[in-house]
Amino acid sequence: TLCTTGPQPASKSLETATPRVNTQKRPAQSAKCGACGPGYKTPLDAMKGPREEIVYLPCIYRNTGIEKPDYLATVDVDPKSPHYCQVIHRLPMPNLRDELHHSGWNTCSSSFGDVTKKRNRLLLPSLISSRIYVVDVGTDMRAPRIHKVCLR
Repeated sequence: TLCTTGPQPASKSLETATPRVNTQKRPAQSAKCGACGPGYKTPLDAMKGPREEIVYLPCIYRNTGIEKPDYLATVDVDPKSPHYCQVIHRLPMPNLRDELHHSGWNTCSSSFGDVTKKRNRLLLPSLISSRIYVVDVGTDMRAPRIHKVCLR
């Protein structure tokens, strides 16, 4: 596997693509554990936690006739925000025809209680190209940027 650090491409195109959802919740902090690691101890704890403020949507252009790279849309879902339910950032991938599929965190909920772990990277695998994009969401969760591109 080859990983390269990638620049942050800039684009604000308004075309519609097919979204796939990933959410960013405020960090979980339990009164009992103080500074716990990422995630929640149980799914029930997650449901009781604070609501999401940001949602990440991998958007694909496959079979749309649009020859543009897929992108990661950042949507503000905080009802108190003036940008509620709006795309506040688009991060285009540097390549065409990836077909982003699923997404996941660099650290899962099984790391709950490990204060050395953080959810600061979103992993975006591609079906067509086999690339894996590692997106930095920790530096600026409202404007993620590409951290690495891994090739097989």
